[in-house]
Amino acid sequence: MKNTNTKKPIEAPILIIIGSFFLLIIPFLVWASLTSIDQISHARGNVITTAKTQEIQSALDGIVKDIKVREGKEVKENDILIELEDSQYKAAYESSYSKVAALKATLARLKAEVYGQDLVFPEMVKKYPELIQTQKELFRRRQKAQNDEKSALTESLLLSKEELRLIKPLLKTGDVGSSEIIRIKRQIADKEGEIINKQNKYFQDSQAEMTKSEEELYSKEQELEDKKINLERTTIKATMDAIVKNIIITTRGAKVRPGDVILQLVPMQDKLIIETKLEPSEISFVKIGQKAAVKLDAYDYSIYGIFDGVVNYISPDTLVEKTNEGEKYYFRVQIAVDQKELISKHGKKIELTPGMTAQVDIVTGNRKVITYLTKPLIKTISQSFTER
Repeated sequence: MKNTNTKKPIEAPILIIIGSFFLLIIPFLVWASLTSIDQISHARGNVITTAKTQEIQSALDGIVKDIKVREGKEVKENDILIELEDSQYKAAYESSYSKVAALKATLARLKAEVYGQDLVFPEMVKKYPELIQTQKELFRRRQKAQNDEKSALTESLLLSKEELRLIKPLLKTGDVGSSEIIRIKRQIADKEGEIINKQNKYFQDSQAEMTKSEEELYSKEQELEDKKINLERTTIKATMDAIVKNIIITTRGAKVRPGDVILQLVPMQDKLIIETKLEPSEISFVKIGQKAAVKLDAYDYSIYGIFDGVVNYISPDTLVEKTNEGEKYYFRVQIAVDQKELISKHGKKIELTPGMTAQVDIVTGNRKVITYLTKPLIKTISQSFTER
């Protein structure tokens, strides 16, 4: 009787413990069976543009005169980035310009001679009064020489005609022979032909000189255009709205050669995405269209929040990156983020900039909590039954 009484106090606490255990474990198992947890693939990434980075190169041999931008600065199309020393190219341009102006002044004078027009100079020539004065003087002298020569021949022609008029009556009286009349008539015809030939030669010479000058002008204008382009190339401008990414030539007075990359521009008008490098062991779970949570390092997510993204690209094969620890294999995965929805908790717009870094959590699926709890047990049992 004594032993029976001592067991009852011992059994009661055990039953209470067992009962409490079941009261706790059963609701937990129900919760674990009903509750799902997201499966996440974690990766580091950085913001890139969908367009390729533009390399700005020098087209000339030159020396850097001034650097107008700094890395990270936003620039508009045609903003000045770099200036090269231009004195050499400016002198070459001005020399070529003056040669073209001289040829145009010559052509203005020749056209006036050939077409009988007033001597009018183009606007370009008006910068050079000495050219205008030279061509005007030459035009005046050539016109005078032609007129003087024509006047002399015309006077001689008139004398011959007068002589013919005077001796014609003498032919009837027999004082002169018909041969004399024929000689004077031939003389008149020769002088008339000489006047015409002189006029034709004057115009032909002017026409030939004009043709030659036009051909030379075309060649010189091409040279001038080349000199103009070279002068313009001493001022290196932005080819688009962009952000200055990497200034390679940073020193004034530095020597550059044709083809040297001076800086890089990241286009602003293109979409910005987040690119990550994912471990090969993770890639089988990642699919295009899956959602991702993006935490920008530049904006504390506890203050600014977490931003939504979507997987929109997975490289078709592994890529290799050489590191200090050897070759590292990875898949390139890109996450699209709607920039219009990048608003912080406080309503402030978040600006993405190429080069920003981020933590990316890709949601690859979900599992019940009970699955996580039973997985080690199931794995152990499975392995145990396959052992020899």
